[in-house]
Amino acid sequence: MHPNPASPGVPAVEKCLAIIRLLDMAGDAGISLASVAAQLGLTKSHGLQILRTLVAQGWAIHDPERQRYALAAGLMLDLAVTLRRSQRETVVQAVLDRLTRALGLPCILTRANRDGSFSCIGKAEPNAELMVSAPIGHRFPADAPAQLRARLAALPEAEAARALDDVRLQAHTAATVTDKARVLSLVAEARARGYALGRGEYLDGIQSMTTALHRGAAVMILQCTGPVAIMQGREAQIGGALCEAADKLRAAWDLPSRRPTLRAPRVELT
Repeated sequence: MHPNPASPGVPAVEKCLAIIRLLDMAGDAGISLASVAAQLGLTKSHGLQILRTLVAQGWAIHDPERQRYALAAGLMLDLAVTLRRSQRETVVQAVLDRLTRALGLPCILTRANRDGSFSCIGKAEPNAELMVSAPIGHRFPADAPAQLRARLAALPEAEAARALDDVRLQAHTAATVTDKARVLSLVAEARARGYALGRGEYLDGIQSMTTALHRGAAVMILQCTGPVAIMQGREAQIGGALCEAADKLRAAWDLPSRRPTLRAPRVELT
């Protein structure tokens, strides 16, 4: 059975929206509780409850002298934030899709969590038979090699060394680098060229290339993953595309541009 498109919505939400529309029509002059109740067929107590909630949330203001209510700037600010978030999500997915099409490799965007772990918040996958990716919400550990190195590369050397001291490194595969001095050397290389590498260090035979989007510390990590045999000969091309995509994401999220001393060749994403 298909839902009836004319079926009523949630009554409390509908009444709240109706009051917001009345406040909008009233403009700066505002509107009284009695008028709201009369026009919407509400009891004064019910109307007052909704109006007080809108005032408490910063969406309406109350003039106690005139006993009138009007819309507040907080509503527009909240709407602007919501619209901007939606626009960002659209841009992020478009960038991931273009990057995947350009490289023929799965790409994911992870959030750097406070506990050091990384959560997948965006992804794009090519139409290929055998690819390694991660579902939205998947949590990578704090010592996931490629993500960790990108996160540390976003920090100054001294801060990176201190941050690494707090990370317990484990051997995910036989190829995982667990010596912290060697890890810091790999982080320095990543900082210079603009992206980090992990060759078969998290999953056997799988390579990851990452770069960080950061504001002081890394807030997100952009990653491309695929078989070592395919990626190793294309590192300059993949790194360039990864850096180009990261620049587009930084612009979408108002994050500062990161310009390493050395940089992979720029690749224009189409």
